[in-house]
Amino acid sequence: MEPVTIAVIVLLIAGVVGSIVPMAPGALFSIIGVLLYMYESKEVSLLFSVFSLLTGLFALLTDWFAGSIAAKAGGASNTTSLMAGIAGVFGFIFLGGPIGLAIAVAATVFLREYLIHGDSNRSLKASAYSTLGVLGSALIQAMLTASILVAFLLTILI
Repeated sequence: MEPVTIAVIVLLIAGVVGSIVPMAPGALFSIIGVLLYMYESKEVSLLFSVFSLLTGLFALLTDWFAGSIAAKAGGASNTTSLMAGIAGVFGFIFLGGPIGLAIAVAATVFLREYLIHGDSNRSLKASAYSTLGVLGSALIQAMLTASILVAFLLTILI
């Protein structure tokens, strides 16, 4: 097996593990692995490349915005959901990855909904939904990044 193929497999495995492990950018590892494969491979599979890049991008967006979508499902306003999505990106960057993202989303949803409605129960419900959304996104990301790994293994074996 070529060193580049081994490096791609390592990055794709890191993508799956990083989807679950806090502070690890799983989807980014997967995307980098796919890009490395595309750059270094003599025979690039177009089907694999398109599937994997779109799946990796979807996993990344899931990581960043699942909390705000779940907040909307929990009764938060559109503006609160949008603010939670933005706060999630900043929380991911400045507060330490997925845990920072979850904290930023939960706090933003709770505070904004409380300021709007003055109802702590309603605010807590929306905040809880958003937190569950962030945590659930880790499972979704793990499945998405695992599908990229499986697709790559099938691509090189077939």
